[in-house]
Amino acid sequence: MSGLRRTVFRPLDPDFVEDPYPTYDRLRREHPIGWATTPAQGYAGFWFVSRYADVNAGLKDDRFGREVAKVLPPEAFTPIPEPHRPLYAMIAQWMLFKDPPEHARLRRIAAPVFALRQVNAMRPRIEVLIDAAFEVVPEYGPFDIISDLSSPLSIDIVSDLMGVPEEDHPLVRGWVREITLSLDLVRTPERIAAGSRRAAELVAYFGTLVRERRAKPKDDFLGLLIAAHDSGSFLTEQELLASCVLFLFAGHEASSLLIGNGLHALARNPGEYARLRAGETQGRLVVSELLRYDSPQQIAFRHALEDVEFLGASIRKGQTIGFGLGSANRDPDVFADADRLDLSRQETRHLAFGAGIHTCAGSSLANLEAELVFDRIAKRLPSIAIIAAQRQESILVRGLTRLIIDCG
Repeated sequence: MSGLRRTVFRPLDPDFVEDPYPTYDRLRREHPIGWATTPAQGYAGFWFVSRYADVNAGLKDDRFGREVAKVLPPEAFTPIPEPHRPLYAMIAQWMLFKDPPEHARLRRIAAPVFALRQVNAMRPRIEVLIDAAFEVVPEYGPFDIISDLSSPLSIDIVSDLMGVPEEDHPLVRGWVREITLSLDLVRTPERIAAGSRRAAELVAYFGTLVRERRAKPKDDFLGLLIAAHDSGSFLTEQELLASCVLFLFAGHEASSLLIGNGLHALARNPGEYARLRAGETQGRLVVSELLRYDSPQQIAFRHALEDVEFLGASIRKGQTIGFGLGSANRDPDVFADADRLDLSRQETRHLAFGAGIHTCAGSSLANLEAELVFDRIAKRLPSIAIIAAQRQESILVRGLTRLIIDCG
């Protein structure tokens, strides 16, 4: 395969967006690594890796990283337009886009924020927010589980844990939505500019909140970050504010997508939903299986930090590699009857949260939130009938922009 870049799939084809799993099955059998093309502006395409063992290994291979700017000359990159710079300046501080040693430093400082003990301590407050969210679910009739429950609930939970006053939650929701649209590979210059404006506003908002919190300290996620900065842990003020925004995304996006995808899967597998309602399953295994079955993050992108031979492909320095988390989680060599939803599945080695040093920092929060939400859904809804569903156009993630169900 050396030097070969024949396109093996297009991740924005409508059939693939609706159901990528038949394509993943073909790729695992015929093209364990192959070239994917997209119509994204200024984006040539990427190598795609589809098998579990290779995805797992590649995510832990230090020849693949995030900071491509360190290995390519400045002229290799298109200059960033002025209106887009606040967005790029913010994400440049995110540990998500850092390689060692900077990544290790930021991860070590951030680790206490989403530690399992810290998240579990917040459980009573999370339950209160979930109770409030379910008050808007009607007894009968149609209800959009995405726009009216999972998305606002997930943002509200992480906003609350970050110390954002409740009256500011709607404001934060708007900022997060526009920034999210600007970060996917499927975007327009207008979307990037809008996201950049919101990024500047959100960073400024957290700047004010940090100043207020220093005057009146509290024991929450934001307090932990401020303590890390003020104790001399080499966290700059810019990194502190950028981390506040990152944790909003790390804490909400996986949760929101998981709830939507999970409910959609349960609606299409009524037998499994009946088992959930009957209490025949364990909450931890339910969430693990829903994550595996229809992973919120489908692809984890890295860049070749040097010329690499990988699975027979000659990958040039600077090229992008997409490690297929969604494909790996349906690999029959790892998961028996992989295309079947089984809420009692004991095999929990899914890669929905990635692997290696960039494993999702918000996984503990996402797991707890989803476990509580699906428990509440099972008690609240005797059955799930889908009235309408719409997939979001995205390469990075798989989710729904609309999922209207009948609550009757």
